[in-house]
Amino acid sequence: MSTKRERTSFALFMVLILVVMPAYLYYGYVTRPVSAPWSTIGELQIKGTSVHVTGLALGGPDLSFAAVVYNPNGFGVSLNSANYSIYANGHYLQSGHITTKYELAPKSTQTFVFPFSTGWTSAFETLGSYIWDWGNENWEVRGTASIEVGGFPLAVPFDLAIHTS
Repeated sequence: MSTKRERTSFALFMVLILVVMPAYLYYGYVTRPVSAPWSTIGELQIKGTSVHVTGLALGGPDLSFAAVVYNPNGFGVSLNSANYSIYANGHYLQSGHITTKYELAPKSTQTFVFPFSTGWTSAFETLGSYIWDWGNENWEVRGTASIEVGGFPLAVPFDLAIHTS
């Protein structure tokens, strides 16, 4: 009986070391503050603000990339949808799609969230890259947004990069 308990304890210890600790470290890594300059999409100004772990699943962590968009125009703009891909240090992580319609009023700012899930392999590669580069990571979101201005639909490509350190 004692041998069975020892094996169970050892197995739980290994799960803690191999799964929980890396997930905890990864969570701390992606929730660090980021810094990046404002980019422009037409007249709109956009800036990446953060990358957060939003959940853990058997297949890998769920994350979100947040960006602030400023509309300096005297008219409103609506984001109807967006297709995008997420990269960490040039390594492709996942693609996603935003279907929520966002209304951006004139001279206003709004936060957009790009949700994505990644597998454990990609998560550990990203974490390893982060450790290897002494806490630096370059995140990039590339895609095409479907916006509407004054009733006219436009497809606008975007390439948004931020750097965590």
